[in-house]
Amino acid sequence: MTVFLVLITIALGISLVLILTKLEFPKVEKVIKKVSLYSLIGILICVLLLVFDFRLKGEYTTSIIGLTFVLSTILLFGLTRNARTKILSGILTIPMLVVGILSLFSEMTLFFFYLIALPFEPPIAKFEINQNYNVEVRVGGFLACGESLVITESTFGILDKQKYVGNNSCVTGIDKIETLDFDNNKAEFLIYHDGKTEFENPYKYQVE
Repeated sequence: MTVFLVLITIALGISLVLILTKLEFPKVEKVIKKVSLYSLIGILICVLLLVFDFRLKGEYTTSIIGLTFVLSTILLFGLTRNARTKILSGILTIPMLVVGILSLFSEMTLFFFYLIALPFEPPIAKFEINQNYNVEVRVGGFLACGESLVITESTFGILDKQKYVGNNSCVTGIDKIETLDFDNNKAEFLIYHDGKTEFENPYKYQVE
């Protein structure tokens, strides 16, 4: 999240400089416009996959696609002199600029960036169950009391299918997960964590 905010701040700063100085780089604009368009298509594909509980393989694949779209669109807003392109890129850039300025006075406005980044956040950690299954540690949802455990199945070679999401372990600071038992009916894990909760360490977690 910190890297996300730093890169957006840098992109907004460059975009503002380009607007104020009225510098034009038509070749660069053409390249960035293509990058923004292709990454937008990538985001739409990722969102469609998420609707059906799929993700592209690779811990940072989805994050990179999302960040590429956001950064390229912000830069395009500063570079372009085309009214239509300025309006379209401004739909994303202007709210981010306003929220970024407001965040200097209230940290609550950073929640806006959190909502944008959350679907594209990479897992905190990922552990192999067997050749076809993995268990991921992800940032807990709004109602979660700790970190979320997500069991995924490798599908079609390039996708991970989400098979189970557990938000009820209430364990934080997970740094290792050992698989004790895993089949079609149940799974049992040993979760090693930071010990800041009342749970034993390692904590035995069962999934029906």
